[in-house]
Amino acid sequence: MVSTCAELVHALPNRWRYRLRSATPIQWDQLEQELGAALPPGQWRWRLNRHCSTLLLEANTSAPHQQQQGWQSLVAALARSGATPPQPDVVQVRVQVVREWPSHLRHWFLAPANLVSFLAASGLLGLAAFLLLAGIVGLILPLAPGFPLLLLAFVLVETAFKLRRPFTAAPAL
Repeated sequence: MVSTCAELVHALPNRWRYRLRSATPIQWDQLEQELGAALPPGQWRWRLNRHCSTLLLEANTSAPHQQQQGWQSLVAALARSGATPPQPDVVQVRVQVVREWPSHLRHWFLAPANLVSFLAASGLLGLAAFLLLAGIVGLILPLAPGFPLLLLAFVLVETAFKLRRPFTAAPAL
């Protein structure tokens, strides 16, 4: 597919810059002749840069189909000048499986921390439940602090979740 030989690198209204790549060397003289034949000089201006392998294509009129016409002319000129698409880049990915086997010693150290975290989180959730009920009643009664109690209950629930996070397993994807 010859259209992969030209990569759009910059675009402005009525002006496009393409990077030209080919698996075989590009025959620049023949490409220049093909572009001259395909693009009418009154409607198009173009410039080839052989050192950078780029083509600047500029339309003199601002018709909506100009970019498509220029693109088709460029692909046809590349095909007639013998350009072949380059091989796709190969991406190498390394995969390393890291298995964490907890040792029995580590299990014995983490078990008390897990229990303390569970008890602290349960206490915080119980206090948050009480503050939630008191906050709801506080919202109903005039001159009672309902909103601050609800806000404090929210903070306690979030704190309880953060206490338990290191001891919960990651969800399966």
